[in-house]
Amino acid sequence: MTVTELVREARVQLRVHHDRERALELVTAADAMLADATVPAEVHASLASLWLDLGDERRSEERIRQAIEAESHPVLLGTHKLFYAKLLHAQQRHGEAARHAREGLAIYEQGVAPDYPELPRLWADLAPILRHPPGAGELRAMSERLCAVATGGKEEIRRAFGTPTIPPPLVTAGELSRASVELHFEALAPTRRELDETFGPADVLPRTGAFASHVLAYGVRVPGAPARVTLYARFATAPEPGTSPQSVLLRIDPAPG
Repeated sequence: MTVTELVREARVQLRVHHDRERALELVTAADAMLADATVPAEVHASLASLWLDLGDERRSEERIRQAIEAESHPVLLGTHKLFYAKLLHAQQRHGEAARHAREGLAIYEQGVAPDYPELPRLWADLAPILRHPPGAGELRAMSERLCAVATGGKEEIRRAFGTPTIPPPLVTAGELSRASVELHFEALAPTRRELDETFGPADVLPRTGAFASHVLAYGVRVPGAPARVTLYARFATAPEPGTSPQSVLLRIDPAPG
């Protein structure tokens, strides 16, 4: 039997006949053949699902990572990343889970119409995962994508931002220097130390009053891009290395000529 045939039969044995022992034999045999076989991404994804049903999260993760690497269709690639996000969330690897969920949703949405009826269900299903704030690396990637904004239109900004969050970002459209994306965090965001390590040293802005936020500014440039982005991180108290901001504002300005 080929790898594909073994996977198909294992699925029948496990989900139709409820024969876990036979399904495990078939999945183990299929897994052993992968080193000497070239199989499509969907086979890796099917093995990931079967291994998870059989209680082996390590092998499930290995196979879904292979499926992600091999897939190119946006709906299927997005689906694989969402599977991985749920697996990571179940392991309490919340930061990784949120990153893959955001990336998976953004990729999935590229392959369907904006009014696709499945999207609201996906958002609702992933809400507990998406509430974890983006990490410093994600904020850097968001900032770099926003450097591609040329006109400051709302749809252009949303396309460049590309990463779903909960709560959703507040997008302010307008000519460059008035356009921005603001993110508020319900859980602990990256710390000042993580922001400094990812973006470089920050400029400390003067406070505007005794009860005003403490604000750090980080600049982001992409060579040849039409815009530059400044990330303003707002802190409730004086930002120490381990302190997290309450929100960040990504302001989009024209790149210097």
